[in-house]
Amino acid sequence: MNAPDVETNLSILDLPNVVMLLYQRVDRPLLPGAQNPPGLFVRYLRRKPARGLAVVYTVDELGHANKAHSNDPNRSVSLTLDEQALDGAHIRFTESQAREAPLEVQESGVLRVKDIGLSVQAFPADSSLPALAASCDTTPHGPLFAALQSAARVQFGDDTWQLVSASAEPVRYKPANRCVIRYHLALEHGQDEGATLRNLTLFGKVYADREQARSVQALQQRLYNEQAHRTAGAGETPSGEGTPVITHGRSSPLLPRPLGMIESLGLTFNTAVQPSNYNERLVTGTRALRPQMERGKGGEITELVIPTEELWLTAIALARLHTSTVRTDESAPRTGAKEAKRARERAALIAGHNPAQADEVRRLAEQLATRLEALQPDVYRPAHGGFKASQLLFHSHQVFVVDFDGFCLADSALDVGYFLAYLRPSGLWYQRPGMMPWFKAAADVFTTTYRQAMLELGVTEAAIDGILQRSKLYEAALLIKIATRRVNRLNSPRPKELAAMLEEVSACLST
Repeated sequence: MNAPDVETNLSILDLPNVVMLLYQRVDRPLLPGAQNPPGLFVRYLRRKPARGLAVVYTVDELGHANKAHSNDPNRSVSLTLDEQALDGAHIRFTESQAREAPLEVQESGVLRVKDIGLSVQAFPADSSLPALAASCDTTPHGPLFAALQSAARVQFGDDTWQLVSASAEPVRYKPANRCVIRYHLALEHGQDEGATLRNLTLFGKVYADREQARSVQALQQRLYNEQAHRTAGAGETPSGEGTPVITHGRSSPLLPRPLGMIESLGLTFNTAVQPSNYNERLVTGTRALRPQMERGKGGEITELVIPTEELWLTAIALARLHTSTVRTDESAPRTGAKEAKRARERAALIAGHNPAQADEVRRLAEQLATRLEALQPDVYRPAHGGFKASQLLFHSHQVFVVDFDGFCLADSALDVGYFLAYLRPSGLWYQRPGMMPWFKAAADVFTTTYRQAMLELGVTEAAIDGILQRSKLYEAALLIKIATRRVNRLNSPRPKELAAMLEEVSACLST
């Protein structure tokens, strides 16, 4: 006689079926109007220690997947699992439990199975970001419509413009955390035949924590006001060679202009960074700082193409930020000891995922953490806190810095190390030709320009030397952070990639 089958717990790969099951339980179509059965395609997956798992799926018809739908939040479903529901890449509940446990349908549309720590929600429903739906509702006479009109009037400097219509386009969404939304506005000035019509694009950002939204927006406003009136600007040498100088003319602000907020929603507004000249184009930092090389007929590298101007602009912008007089409301700085704690935690995560390299990971992390804890900078300065290429926008020989959520007082070496860690091209981890020479040349342009900019802004040579020396430790700490990405995405270990990263960590520690 055969023993009865014992139902096993689920894995991450089984979660799409769980989503389908929950929607069947409440008799709701996952993709209304679909001609074919719907399928779920992973667009975003992250697991953070003690914060559970978040997965965002694109919903599309099986056999008729459309690439245009892949980044459309309005065709997305997100799933979150509480930390207690997880055991590595495995789930602590079975399909029967998902089928039979009490299911709560919240007013927002969120499906919550509390007993097994599971929530499923179709955009814009989000139980931890309850203002998201209202932040996407651009119907006339609503609170968002009126706030968008006010923001546009601030942008134009004219209170007589009337908002005619608006639409919301979510562009970057992190479930339970925040969402960036692009608003397209049509406005009218004047009446009848003499009316002037104008289109405007603004960006909004809705936060789960409304107090964070208020404090970040207030800080950005102070920083914008300061930078708009400072007399430092980036200049280029006429020949395009050498390093730029800090001139004493009026400079452009470092960041997009804040345009107000709806405090009750935790929704902030900022101007969209756009060239005024159609001949200029907006380029993201990720694209602008991507390694390029010229090759000969045989495929050999003949020249490294270094984005010199973009690196100049970035270094000067960071020097201006580091010499700002704006301070956060928090008095405690982000110290080396805090980064040491994070380095140890990240190393433990990596070691658990890569047992063959665990000893080396722990050894390097402990060496790094000990040195970080001993750091004593002369002064803590304003810092971005997450300064990397993805936070930069370039156009018209200018750079704009975005996402000041991590703004803090810190050792300036934090931002320098952050930028240099993320400046490394991904091809470096696979020993692709030219990647290391490109990185070294780009890093040299950046640090040389940063040194000159800080000097011209009144920082002493000795202080700059200290920042650049200490930045190597922060660089190593951020490389360890980068190494956790495969763990957080629940990818299989890649020992050669990790070995290359650890080699760079070791190089930073030996400098």
